[in-house]
Amino acid sequence: MKQLPEKIVLDKAVNGQRLYQGSVKLSQMSRLIDLLARNDGEVKYSIEFSRARGLLGKARVKVGADLPLICTISEKEFMFPVKIDTVVGFIDDLAYEDFLDEDMEASWAKDNSIVPLEIIEDELILAVPDAPFNENIDSDSSENEAIVLADKKPNPFDVLKHLK
Repeated sequence: MKQLPEKIVLDKAVNGQRLYQGSVKLSQMSRLIDLLARNDGEVKYSIEFSRARGLLGKARVKVGADLPLICTISEKEFMFPVKIDTVVGFIDDLAYEDFLDEDMEASWAKDNSIVPLEIIEDELILAVPDAPFNENIDSDSSENEAIVLADKKPNPFDVLKHLK
């Protein structure tokens, strides 16, 4: 088990079938931060490298985190649990895409190296919904809020009452 380095030489990791496990802070993920309500918290990860026929290699990537998001309905923060278990195939030429298995995602390896933090961050970005919605929201309270909001708006037909 090894800590997450800044860069990994792919052929050494694949041939050695290396395993990297640990946790990283959400604040280290600059592209993901813009999608979050706040940037405190951590992400647990596991990246296990292995050989793959026709590819530079592959890795089983497991990521787990609770992401603080803003619900588009209630506009309140909630924790969005993310649990990812996927296989990534490494390529450095588009011609190698044909060697990817159906359930395998492609990841670009530049100069026979990868940045593992970017792989973890990519998986989390893909997991964040376009319109976050807290499924645990109390439906009765949201209906009551909608009724209160409707009562505060002036009724445009009130003007017609005076014509009777």
